[in-house]
Amino acid sequence: MSQKQPAPQPGILEIDPYIPGASHLPSGRTPIKLSSNETPLGPSPAALQAYRDAADTLERYPDGQATKLREAIAQVHGLNADQIICGAGSDELLNLLAAAYLGPGDEAIYSEHGFLVYRIAILANGATPVIAPETDLTTDVDAILASVTPKTRMVFVANPNNPTGSVLPAAEVERLRAGLPDDIILVLDGAYAEYVEGDAYNDRPELDESTNKEMTPTFSKNHGLAALRQGWQYAPQA
Repeated sequence: MSQKQPAPQPGILEIDPYIPGASHLPSGRTPIKLSSNETPLGPSPAALQAYRDAADTLERYPDGQATKLREAIAQVHGLNADQIICGAGSDELLNLLAAAYLGPGDEAIYSEHGFLVYRIAILANGATPVIAPETDLTTDVDAILASVTPKTRMVFVANPNNPTGSVLPAAEVERLRAGLPDDIILVLDGAYAEYVEGDAYNDRPELDESTNKEMTPTFSKNHGLAALRQGWQYAPQA
């Protein structure tokens, strides 16, 4: 009888499990994990009431298109609802992007201290992760552009970045986008966008006329809804 066993897709066994930061307090108290940006203020009272109201209809399947949520996001930000995708936190959306565009033989770039999920998403789809060095703990546009090869399909940039707290100004983001070939997708992870002030940073998930730039904001950080795992993505018009 054959001794062969099922084999996972290439790259799966290279993935180290994602381990979030651990925090402990004396007397068994539950800490607020500021390293993960769990807000000590909690969510909006209106969000809490909406959550309680939803408990009366838990037996119903939700709208898989998240139509009401997409329309609300579009209204608040002045965006096109048809270009908004909602998912189980930014993690799911980042993984869906990788699944849609990466495969064996492809490469994807992320910065030296970028979010660990980027590497996981790349490897899970059989592609090769490429790490671009940072300068002063900040994403280096020139280093990313120098890392591009004919195999590059995607670039992940967390802006602002966690854990370094560094910010790439809007002009540098645009220089990066303009320097990438049109068939390479620039993924801007905007989980911490609400925490930056100043005209040099653009926290709006606008894509102008480009077709190779995506942005993934989230409700987990500033909005205090981490337990709901609700992220969203603004994508180019197909």
